[in-house]
Amino acid sequence: MKKLLSILMCGAVCFTFLSCEDEDKDRLDLGLITTGAILRTLSNNSATVDRSNPASSTMGAKVQFDDFLNDDTLESVDVFIEFIDTTPDENFEVQTVPEVLFTNIPGSAFEMEDNQPTYTFEVNMGEALTALGITIDDLYGGDVFILRLALKTTNGETFTSTNVGNAIATSSAFQSPFRYSAAVVCPPLAGDWILDMQDSYGDGWNGAKMSVTVGDTTTDYTVQASEATVTITVPAGSSALVFNYSPGDWESEVTWQITSPQGEVVADEGPDPPTGPVTLTLDFCTL
Repeated sequence: MKKLLSILMCGAVCFTFLSCEDEDKDRLDLGLITTGAILRTLSNNSATVDRSNPASSTMGAKVQFDDFLNDDTLESVDVFIEFIDTTPDENFEVQTVPEVLFTNIPGSAFEMEDNQPTYTFEVNMGEALTALGITIDDLYGGDVFILRLALKTTNGETFTSTNVGNAIATSSAFQSPFRYSAAVVCPPLAGDWILDMQDSYGDGWNGAKMSVTVGDTTTDYTVQASEATVTITVPAGSSALVFNYSPGDWESEVTWQITSPQGEVVADEGPDPPTGPVTLTLDFCTL
């Protein structure tokens, strides 16, 4: 066993992090801890923000306070929100809306769970837009919201994403990044999508397939003879619609078309169709 890291939180936390050759690399010598605190992430729902209805989305996490000394040094937690517009401007620069303080969570709001102060918080993204001074018109697919926590202790220290060591932020034992992100997504057009598939020789696609993902479910479709037509129903509020083509033998015989619920042919490929995710002519973010 050897000493791997003597300062755990960039000058703000003073305890020794020990490492072994096996997978258990998160042991602490509690006798060497003099100060420090974390907000361990027990769970979080910071995944996506629905561009069409941001007020229906939330960012948040269930966190657990730990100062390793049972000194009850929790004072409060500040919650900040930031927005990054990933669409480059005319100077090819990504624009960032500076973070704002969204709310303060007092230590008294934490409740004991597994003998540690624990709290579950959520930020409604509609309210986040208001706090940031932006509107739904500023959102586009791929934009990112950043949520940052700043933990304040009763001895005057502050712990956040800018002074936490990587081991504390990412290790399975601590999981304390103080920072979460959620990407803006543009929901697909709800309704019945039509996938028409043909094989000019009439003997099927010979191993080729179209994989269609709706939300979290993926289904594979193929042709057994000369043609096949399937209807893909996309429920309102679905998080994703992805068509992905995998080739087989005799690609020169393969053609296919995709028609939107509006009756518009949004993809028409083949013979020799391109492999991989299908690019639709319909931009969900403009709907």
